[in-house]
Amino acid sequence: MKKTLLSLITVLCVLVAFGINSPKEITVNTENKIEMNVAGSDFAEGWKDGYCEGWKDVKGQNAYCPYAPYPPFPPYGKDNYRGGYNMGFKAGMRAAYKD
Repeated sequence: MKKTLLSLITVLCVLVAFGINSPKEITVNTENKIEMNVAGSDFAEGWKDGYCEGWKDVKGQNAYCPYAPYPPFPPYGKDNYRGGYNMGFKAGMRAAYKD
């Protein structure tokens, strides 16, 4: 009985100690929310494919494609596969020229 009570008090003290050192404010990046909503859509698939093709357009057809960055929020009217592909192609070319 005493061991159980002692271990319970110890666990509570540890939880309180870690609770005091926890961050008081949690900031949320709104861009991550937007990217998470876009990921998995037709726009995101087009972005990924276009980024790879834009990279290959500069580096050569036998070049390995890097991982595409998260897609940006699509502009109104271009939230389909083709809009993502076109934007990704341009971004892939820019990244390949920088590399």
